[in-house]
Amino acid sequence: MNIGILYPRSKTHSELAFDFLDGLKAFIKEQNLTNEFRLFSESVGFGGAEKEVYEKAEKLLLIESVDVLIAYIDQRVMGILTPLFFASGKLILIVNPGANYPLNWIPQKNIVNLTLQHAFLCWLSGKDAGRQTNNEAALLTTYYDCGYLHGTAIIKSFIKEKGTISFNYVNNQAYDENFHINELKDFLLANKTTTNLLCICDSLPALLVYQQLNKFERATELKFFVSPMMLEPKAIEHLKEGYHFSIEGYMPWLPVSETDANKKFTDFYRQHTKREAGIFSLLGWETGMILQQVYNDSNENFDDGAAITEQLSKIKMDSPRGELKMDPATQYFLAPVVKCVVENNAVKMKTEIIETYEKEWLAFTGEPTEGIISGWMNTYLCY
Repeated sequence: MNIGILYPRSKTHSELAFDFLDGLKAFIKEQNLTNEFRLFSESVGFGGAEKEVYEKAEKLLLIESVDVLIAYIDQRVMGILTPLFFASGKLILIVNPGANYPLNWIPQKNIVNLTLQHAFLCWLSGKDAGRQTNNEAALLTTYYDCGYLHGTAIIKSFIKEKGTISFNYVNNQAYDENFHINELKDFLLANKTTTNLLCICDSLPALLVYQQLNKFERATELKFFVSPMMLEPKAIEHLKEGYHFSIEGYMPWLPVSETDANKKFTDFYRQHTKREAGIFSLLGWETGMILQQVYNDSNENFDDGAAITEQLSKIKMDSPRGELKMDPATQYFLAPVVKCVVENNAVKMKTEIIETYEKEWLAFTGEPTEGIISGWMNTYLCY
């Protein structure tokens, strides 16, 4: 089976492409599929130049005649690509963290999506924040992060629970020793009723925000409701010293899970690459799982992507995250999520794996996104 791969690059997360491709290759090697899979890959840079992405996809589909195309790209460039993908008839697997989501959830028959569900996890965090006794909150995000719809998700679910946004703060500084959030601190000092913070940040600015507010005089009153990257190891590396505020949010995957599927993934990835597994290698490994399923069920007939998609919708896979299955209504793969809580001054994160959330997913995908939408074309985390 010939597999085409469009992969991005990232300055801030330089490991992204390496981890994704190594996760895929590790699965192929672990399953002894090296002779069955032939990989053709093309870099699409940050993934925001539509013409470049189109040309690379066209090359793989028309010149290399790949059987399946794996596109690690964002939803924002799909407008120009969808006609090409649909005309090819081949199975197209869109991979990304899921910070953006489609304005129209009606799927194309041969296009499926594998994400880390970031926007949906933000939706869950916003819902939790809205259910607080005091459901007034300040929004904290960064210039880069606010260009994606995960911010919209956390705000929408918060407001649906009758929450009120009292202050919007977008930090546009470099993430260095001069970083500060003085404007937010000034607001919090002047508005003692605001104790909840809706926060959407990448891991590095998240670390800086936590450090700044840990020294803040109202720290013990604050409750963070955060995006998934704010729970990554790089973001909470000082947790062992204890933060004076609480943090709540959701992660797509629990790295220390003791399930057989997760241990196989983390152990083999470490053996194969000499590095620890992370969220990007997880996406690569799960991509391999889906490809194996396609290979096993298609009888070497890969031309009908719609038929392959229909077959995939009937299958459940044992992923490192748990049971991985496709939602037929949206053609997004779904997996269990991890609720995370760090209490005031705690030195350890409490986690709970949530297997069932169909009601919340339906509410999230059923909420229309209306009006003019602006933001980055780049694949999330590629900057």
